[in-house]
Amino acid sequence: MAGVTTLRLLALVGVLLATFGCSTMRNVLGLPNTGDPSVTIKPAETRWLLIKNPRFGDVPSEPEYVWVEEDKIPITFTTLVRGKGAIIATPEIVTKYGAPPGGGKISTRQRMPEHAASTTFTSAAAPPTKAPAGLGASAAPPPVPNGKAPEGPKRGLVVYVDTTRIVIDLTAADGIRPGTIVSLRRDAIPIVHPVTGEMLGELDEEVATARVTETREKFSVADVQTRAPGVRIQVKDRVVPK
Repeated sequence: MAGVTTLRLLALVGVLLATFGCSTMRNVLGLPNTGDPSVTIKPAETRWLLIKNPRFGDVPSEPEYVWVEEDKIPITFTTLVRGKGAIIATPEIVTKYGAPPGGGKISTRQRMPEHAASTTFTSAAAPPTKAPAGLGASAAPPPVPNGKAPEGPKRGLVVYVDTTRIVIDLTAADGIRPGTIVSLRRDAIPIVHPVTGEMLGELDEEVATARVTETREKFSVADVQTRAPGVRIQVKDRVVPK
């Protein structure tokens, strides 16, 4: 009798396995599922969404929009009432705002046009520049020949200092002529834009001026015209034609 009962139980288990599958039976019995093909695999590449910053307006330093991973949209009163899509920025705002962190990919939920979504942004879009009043399209700067910007004045150095005269390493080939006024400068400090890293120029001071009186093949002679109080002209002071 006991053998018959055992056979009936085994037959019942077989029917259940055939009907529901091994995976379902594991769930019914509370066993861990190690081979469930329905497990979602997160893509290795992070996708980003530009959303309305919930802290904007409450914290002065917070921007109006921020980038978040597409599966980490914060829960706010707006998202509870209107859904998560209510705080996702429009494509127009995305194109003006800039790039995702590290130049990452934009989520398809951003509803970006296909050509724009595949574009890697490098910086926020620059605002359009206004032309001065009264100037039309003809006021645009002339094209640069050969695609190169015009070079600034040639810079040189003081190579010899006398009581009232100096010798500089600029010549006629550098545009120096008798009568040219040059500025002697010192202590250049490079000024670099903190965000873009662009070299904006140098901050230095004028220590003296001189007037070129004679040009030679490899140097020119100049008479000192003005001198800053308490400052002595030195060899290696920079020379910039005025």
